[in-house]
Amino acid sequence: MEHTIMTIATPRLDHFTANGTGGRNPRVLLADGNWLRVQGEPGAAEFQEVYLAEGLDAPDEQWEELEDHIELWLISGEELIEGRLFYDVPVAAVRALIEEHGGERAEQDPLP
Repeated sequence: MEHTIMTIATPRLDHFTANGTGGRNPRVLLADGNWLRVQGEPGAAEFQEVYLAEGLDAPDEQWEELEDHIELWLISGEELIEGRLFYDVPVAAVRALIEEHGGERAEQDPLP
């Protein structure tokens, strides 16, 4: 019996992986209504920053080691921004998270 491995396309993430984000933190909208933001350099194996919007959980303990609880408070002034911020997250981990949520939504924000 032949097994077929189904892969979920991540064209927006692939674009940011190949081209970087130009110092910006663009959103990636997910099929299930959640979203995240990434920031990275062209061709890097890791994103410098990954922001998970409120309601989107980090999938495992490895992510928690990369989390920064203080930075969200610093960039927001005195109010805590809802969501979670992670540093130096492997591209493969971000791709796996997107796939767990059904892939990328067809409609996305314009590319930066």
